[in-house]
Amino acid sequence: MRQKLSMISLLIAFPMLSVGCNRQSTGLKQIHQQRSGDYTVTLFNESGVLKQHSDHLTVEFRNASTNELANVSNVKIQASMLMPGMGPMFGNISAPRQGAPGRYDCDSDFGMAGRWTFVVTFNSNERVQFNLSAQ
Repeated sequence: MRQKLSMISLLIAFPMLSVGCNRQSTGLKQIHQQRSGDYTVTLFNESGVLKQHSDHLTVEFRNASTNELANVSNVKIQASMLMPGMGPMFGNISAPRQGAPGRYDCDSDFGMAGRWTFVVTFNSNERVQFNLSAQ
């Protein structure tokens, strides 16, 4: 009887654990989400708020129809801030590193608080733009 209860418990727990593994990494909070074609692109960090100066960011790609993580290629991220009467200021963003299929990590450094435009390009010519405020 005890063995049967253990087996039933495992059969119930396994699907719950596998569903939990398909979500974003523990401790990350969503900053912004945008759809691009067949993909939903989400930007995460630990606080859920873009930070001035040093920050660690995660970009996640999901298939928009199934919500499954989607493996994409050629991920590039650029950030700029329009400066009145001057050229744009560019944020320092490291080359994205694939942490898991569909998830890319990078480090960023923004010299000023204010409105930043992020452009994420991927695959052959997919693109998404986030307009965010660094605090």
